[in-house]
Amino acid sequence: MKHFLPFTMTLMVIQSCVVPPTPLDSGVSLNLVNERKRSVSNIEYDLSFLIPESKLEMITANETMRFHCAEIDNLALDFKESSLNLKQMSVNGNPIDPSVINEHIVIPKKYLQEENVVEIEFIAGNLSLNRNEDYLYTLLVPDRARTVFPLMDQPNLKAKWQLSLDIPAAWEAVANGPVISVEVADNRKKISFEQTRPISSYLFAFAAGKFQRMSNPEGDMTMYYRETDTLKIQRNAPEIFSLHRKALDWLETYTGIKYPFQKFDFALIPTFQYGGMEHPGSIFYRERSLMLDESASINQELRRASLIAHETAHMWFGDLVTMDWFNDVWLKEVFANFMAAKIVNPSFPEIDHDLRFLLAHYPAAYAVDRSEGTHPIQQPLDNLQDAGSLYGAIIYQKAPVVMRNLESIIGETQFQKGIQTYLNNFSFSNATWDDLIGILSKYSDLDLNQWNRDWVKKSGMPEISIQISDRMLDFDLVNSHDNQIWPQQITLSLDQDRESFMLTEKSQIEVDDRKISINSNGRAYGYLNFSPDLQKYQNDDLSHPDDLIRASSWMTLWEAFLHKKILPQEIYQCLLMALPSEKNPLILDYLSDILQTTYWHFMTDQRPQIQKEIESILFKGMTQETDESLQRIFYNAYSSITLSEVGIQNLQKIWAGNLPAFQLPLSENDKIRLALQLAVRNTPDVQKILKDQMDLTRNPDNKKRLEFLMPALSSDQGVRDHFFESLLLEENREQEPWVSEALSYLHHPLRARQSEKYILPSLQILPEIKKTGDIFFPKAWLDATLSGHSSTQAAKIVTDFLKDHPEIAPDLRNKILQSADILFRSTEFND
Repeated sequence: MKHFLPFTMTLMVIQSCVVPPTPLDSGVSLNLVNERKRSVSNIEYDLSFLIPESKLEMITANETMRFHCAEIDNLALDFKESSLNLKQMSVNGNPIDPSVINEHIVIPKKYLQEENVVEIEFIAGNLSLNRNEDYLYTLLVPDRARTVFPLMDQPNLKAKWQLSLDIPAAWEAVANGPVISVEVADNRKKISFEQTRPISSYLFAFAAGKFQRMSNPEGDMTMYYRETDTLKIQRNAPEIFSLHRKALDWLETYTGIKYPFQKFDFALIPTFQYGGMEHPGSIFYRERSLMLDESASINQELRRASLIAHETAHMWFGDLVTMDWFNDVWLKEVFANFMAAKIVNPSFPEIDHDLRFLLAHYPAAYAVDRSEGTHPIQQPLDNLQDAGSLYGAIIYQKAPVVMRNLESIIGETQFQKGIQTYLNNFSFSNATWDDLIGILSKYSDLDLNQWNRDWVKKSGMPEISIQISDRMLDFDLVNSHDNQIWPQQITLSLDQDRESFMLTEKSQIEVDDRKISINSNGRAYGYLNFSPDLQKYQNDDLSHPDDLIRASSWMTLWEAFLHKKILPQEIYQCLLMALPSEKNPLILDYLSDILQTTYWHFMTDQRPQIQKEIESILFKGMTQETDESLQRIFYNAYSSITLSEVGIQNLQKIWAGNLPAFQLPLSENDKIRLALQLAVRNTPDVQKILKDQMDLTRNPDNKKRLEFLMPALSSDQGVRDHFFESLLLEENREQEPWVSEALSYLHHPLRARQSEKYILPSLQILPEIKKTGDIFFPKAWLDATLSGHSSTQAAKIVTDFLKDHPEIAPDLRNKILQSADILFRSTEFND
């Protein structure tokens, strides 16, 4: 059996088995991780689970763990469950009386030897098994494996995993390894899976339940799904398989490494918390992210393609080579997003992919980086139980921007060679960001230390003041401190010419009398603060025929607005003029988003005066636009902001299929969303609409979701109060996407005044949300809670909470400040 060690550890002498810290820290501390890494190797897990049909019954399990250990001392296993869950345990044939102390099982050194076999009979923990009525699935990132079974739960102790599942005979199951046997007897089915190649514990996965199966024509991919609409499945399945195949082929060519795992399957799960999760051999997706409606826009198709490419890229970047510690979790995510942007290009030749990259990354990254809650790309982490706090837009959206800029500095060919070296050096092992930057430095003549320090290890975004004088354009880095200069290139279009140069703290370029477009390729990252003399050029570029220049100019204008350089009425008028003439769906979608933000948050007092005009423009767009992608964007905006009596009547007619001018086909999900929009407006006959929608909903998972949401939509304040209070109990937050959606309706701007009282308890329970929820749930909880508010009182509740609770964890403080940023800025304008 071959053992793979990180490159940086291969010359180290294997020392002794781990002496657990005293007292033993809860979670998985960095100290414990380092001690185990020095002494434990060659790990294999054999796991079997007996899964009953009822989710109310316990899941019993057996585990055999084999590992090598050098000089013997006590060893701590991780298990975040009660000692009562441990039924029997033996170490090298010796029965022991196991107990859980501060989330660990300590094996005394007297039972250990150089080669070890640990056998455990236990009751599996439910926290990360995501049990539903007729299916379940694991989600073990970042440290949730220890909530299900005992193990050494750290990314740099890769192991080989063998699994068997005993499930109801009518169920199917999928896991990391290929199926090697299926036995059916007594209405039960036992499925055994082949041992995996070495993978980290957070990547171990299985799903079981009433799933359907479909394989591609080549027979080398299988899709598991629960969707019941046969036509929808037939319409989507070929493209889903094709997008996976294209991503795999591209990645094999780019990396020079064949797909490194035994099989490639994926499961589509209705209640999955994320867009996707990259378990090798068994990717999990949120079902509606891949099963698109017939009327899906080009943006939705792009998002699906990007998601598939993202998860497929993880097979190399994250699964084959894994970060040594979760402080570098951004590294696997940046490569997945960065490679996904490259992969989708051939599938959408009609799309401007530079424009796609700009709009998919910069706005979301700016939303965090401009807030008081921003943080570096690479963050410190002392305990794995806090790893969920590292996820967010900085690693998903800013990091790919930074990586693309690094590629442009090094050169695409040299960058690719460096990446191939990195993957080959650390295959089936672990690596750090510093390992990678060391390799890339060998392929570049530039000193990457300053770049690395400014962009990766420090926080924030540059603010660049730009002025024109005597035909000279002056760039001045306003917020440079501690020698942070954010080295990057900026591109200018001067008439028909383009010039790029490296920005420093102070830069200057001669422009003569030529027409100027600043940041014309959209690549420069930061707040570009134009002087009044340059506003004319910026305003002209809002209607520039070049899509990239136009989009970049809109983003610059939006940042100027949020920095109070222009008034809400001014940007609103700019948007109204632009919407009817904008024909690029990516840009129109962005303009629609900032229009809705302006409307709900920055023009609360002006809504009655502007309602008729804005509804008229959006109605015309959704009924007269011939391009269906554009038509759908106008419809989404119209259904979001319509408040007039005539507008609401139009929405009711659209829901009922009785508005002849409206020809856009609506899916079941579209109809549900529209019914919910009508409900939050307390429209006449709303209870009948909701009841009829419930009756019309065919998908059983959609029906359950709608049943869950109903109390949040009630016109009775008491019902909504009771529903909110129920969400403070952990057992009522199992379906996290549903909870987030329900909160967004409770806190809808039309009900913001009544829901202000929910803000404080929502903030107070945040530590529990972090403890019991999945990694993205605390931010989703906060976004849904604060995104509907724009009042001074709501902002005061947040600021008072932060003032009164200095002890709150820094990551949660940052998330609050991120989610409250638009609220804070809107109150500054409104005041």
